[in-house]
Amino acid sequence: MLGAMNNIEYGVAEIDDLPRIVEMKMAMFLEAGHGDLLAKNASTIVLEDYKRLYENKVASHFVARSNGEIVASVGVFIKSDLPFRYYSSPTYGFIGDVYVVKNYRQNGMAMRLSEDALAWLRLNEVKTVRLLASEGARPIYEKLGFMASDEMAVSYTHLTLPTNR
Repeated sequence: MLGAMNNIEYGVAEIDDLPRIVEMKMAMFLEAGHGDLLAKNASTIVLEDYKRLYENKVASHFVARSNGEIVASVGVFIKSDLPFRYYSSPTYGFIGDVYVVKNYRQNGMAMRLSEDALAWLRLNEVKTVRLLASEGARPIYEKLGFMASDEMAVSYTHLTLPTNR
């Protein structure tokens, strides 16, 4: 695999690359043990959404290719939702779809593509960037300057509600 690392080409995904990017996103969910969260038609929904976001120029993916095949991807999105849309800077960047095919992992691709994604956000004058990080990915993001935030979450599938109401 080391020889294959020398043939890696980095670049920006085109709209025609989206089916492969969506395929990798679905693999990421399955590998993380979250496949049960996905709707049966999740691939179709994601593909339609991403095409619309690309057309509106509020999303992009940075990819690594080996022999023409996408083997790593990092997505970047400009979002404006509650409550952030009420702030003086109503948009924020979101990094997602970080995925590297198993045989290509631990070679710096996620870091390189994340740096490209952050540069794209800076060019688009985005001031704040958010992401969801797995435990294994935290060191990458910490090296890029990300810090844990004050956000918390609950999963209602694991929530125990009081019974004496």
